[in-house]
Amino acid sequence: MNEYADNKKELLAAIENLLQLQESALPKSAMCQPLQQLRDDILQDYYTVVVVGEFKHGKSTFVNALLGRDIMPRNVTPTTATINAVFYKETEEMQVIQTDGTVEKQELSREALEKYTAEADFDPNAIQYIKVLMNHPLLQNRVVLVDTPGVNDLNQHRASITHQYIPRADVVLFLTSITDAIKKTEQQFIEQHLLENYLDKTIFIGNFLDRLDDDEIDDICDFVENRLKAVTNRNEVTLLPLSAKEALEARLTEDEELLELSGIQEIEEEILQRIHSSTRNEEKIDRFKIRLASIAESILQEIDTAETLSDNSLEELQQQLQAVVAWFQNQKSWEDELVSYLHEREEEVSYMVRKSVRHFGDRLNTDVENRIALYHGPDIKALVETQLPIAIRSQFMQWIDQYEDSINSLFHKLSRSVEKGLADAFSENVKLHAQHEGGLRFDVDAPMIQASSGNAHVKAGLLMGGASSIALLMGAGFFLPLVGMAGLPFLSQKIAEKQMETIKPELMAAVREQVDVLIDDFQSYLNRYIRKNIESIRENSLMEFDRIIQSYEQLLQNEIRNKEKEAADIAAHQQLLTDLREICLELVDREEAVGSERFEELTVSE
Repeated sequence: MNEYADNKKELLAAIENLLQLQESALPKSAMCQPLQQLRDDILQDYYTVVVVGEFKHGKSTFVNALLGRDIMPRNVTPTTATINAVFYKETEEMQVIQTDGTVEKQELSREALEKYTAEADFDPNAIQYIKVLMNHPLLQNRVVLVDTPGVNDLNQHRASITHQYIPRADVVLFLTSITDAIKKTEQQFIEQHLLENYLDKTIFIGNFLDRLDDDEIDDICDFVENRLKAVTNRNEVTLLPLSAKEALEARLTEDEELLELSGIQEIEEEILQRIHSSTRNEEKIDRFKIRLASIAESILQEIDTAETLSDNSLEELQQQLQAVVAWFQNQKSWEDELVSYLHEREEEVSYMVRKSVRHFGDRLNTDVENRIALYHGPDIKALVETQLPIAIRSQFMQWIDQYEDSINSLFHKLSRSVEKGLADAFSENVKLHAQHEGGLRFDVDAPMIQASSGNAHVKAGLLMGGASSIALLMGAGFFLPLVGMAGLPFLSQKIAEKQMETIKPELMAAVREQVDVLIDDFQSYLNRYIRKNIESIRENSLMEFDRIIQSYEQLLQNEIRNKEKEAADIAAHQQLLTDLREICLELVDREEAVGSERFEELTVSE
């Protein structure tokens, strides 16, 4: 962590130095804000530790043990119904972050957190996450601990966990039961969401060590490790055994011997080691350096523009300044044209997505009907309540994983196209304005305008490029129709009567109806996603280009002032020379006149 902190300090020093020089040499530069944003992002960077696992595996007890406080609600039934992110703060409190962006501050207590458990009466759709602010040494040095709902919970939170928190985590703590480790649902989660990209930052923890006899601990740990090796296809996988119950008890009673036996100290050491040596730190520094280099390139373009403008005459500079003023005056017409252009592109993207979703819906219905037709097990209720919902949800997530990058690639290309179009339109506007105003012909050679700064599509990427934004947009309640299938009256009765073959056609029709509802809702979510990104491109591109043009306007004004000052200085110097010339001429004329008088006097006297 020290090396990472040193790298951050070095970057911050470079940014501060650049800001000072920039503010002196290029006041009101378009790159001041991106530099400040980069500085803020570095200052606000966190190490994120995410705890995941199936419910009833002791996650909340484990988090309490790490914090040394019995603060997170825990029970034998599933309790965690929200994402709980624990941050450091000397003055403790909790903040309920609503999905609409509002923040409700409350006094931190277990009772307050219990209002947001699975058994509490509240609307989980309205809560984005709970921000818990605690004074604890583990959280210092900008560490945030994220407690999540069970990964096999079929509600909306699974999407948040797998598609928002895990990709951003520095360390993932995967909690399993050491007495019943790596069940099929856990294996699916590891294979689908950890295996490809995030296994190296995952620590596997086997809880309920206290349920084992001393003479069987080694054998069971070996068995679980071998199971993990088979699932992950790795030769080396380590399982850290834990008794979260004893660890919490030891922390609360200050029992050092019990704390050592609980296994939590080894886990804490591994967490710190992962944070200190994480390659993710290097990746973060690399991303910060790339952003700084990109900003520096844009500043170089501004410098080139300033140097180019210095070669223009005062008349040319004034013509360009008038064109900039005209651009801002006519901005609404340009924006209207941009809106029309983006609307056409939105229709094109929507058409492609609708076609894909329609095909996906047909394939999904066929797959579900085949599953029902081929099912010959004794428990059709389990098929309806568990197997079909898992399969359907999995296929939705697969579609998102398969196509989201392609959709976002279209948005990035569109963002670049908009940036280039704005630059071309502005340049043409300057040329036409110059020709109209006085027939003065010149080309706009402004590198800062012709070259994209990249900030607009970077901003858009914060929305578009976030891990599985579509899944997050779907949000809570999307799969509720699936949950309700088991409650269909005809199904309940025929399950009781065990009329397997009789129920299948009706079940197929009922499931198709529910899947069709999901497909329609999914298309609506995608339409909103597309519309939101198109609007983001419009807003960010216009805002970024306006800032560039304002900076260009400032450079023009600075150069005009320099030219006017230079012209004024030349005129003043010329006036001095003229005055001096007049004085000298006057003196010469006077002396010549005096000399003539003297000559005449001498001539007369002779």
